[in-house]
Amino acid sequence: MIGELRDIRTQLLIFSGVLLLFAVAAIAVLLSPAGRSRGVREQVYEQLRLEKIAKGRTALSTRGMEEKIATARQQEAAFNQERLASRYSAMSEQLSKIARDAGVKVSDVKYDERTGKETPPGYESVGITVQVHGTYAQDMRFINEVERQKMLLLIDAVGFSGMQGEELTVSVHLSTYLRSAA
Repeated sequence: MIGELRDIRTQLLIFSGVLLLFAVAAIAVLLSPAGRSRGVREQVYEQLRLEKIAKGRTALSTRGMEEKIATARQQEAAFNQERLASRYSAMSEQLSKIARDAGVKVSDVKYDERTGKETPPGYESVGITVQVHGTYAQDMRFINEVERQKMLLLIDAVGFSGMQGEELTVSVHLSTYLRSAA
């Protein structure tokens, strides 16, 4: 009787192993591409095709990157040379020239380094406050010339301080960047 139980137990273990093997095979078939429906396979194919196209476009945009970087560096250097002063005296000369062309007198020019603003390395944010004295037309000509000239001077605020006869006093607050000498 013990021998019969061992035989039955062995047969049950073999039967259980075969059933387990069938279950694993069924799961593998269901998870494999062969077990999926045609519609699901087409959706997966389309998704992969679109991903390939997108990655191809990304890779295409990086072609010639060395030349693009070199061009950008040249443009940055040209911009810095043309539009940003390397010394406070260059800013002062430019403001004096604009004032002379507009026919106004400039007084109380104050420069302040703006430490609160984040600036890129190699640059310094500078605020400039200028008192401009002239007729209304001259003062407006000064403001227009500041906006049109090549040096980067951004007008932050304009305030009218007072008037003596025909002469109007205007306070102009400007922002710019000073490039490092390197």
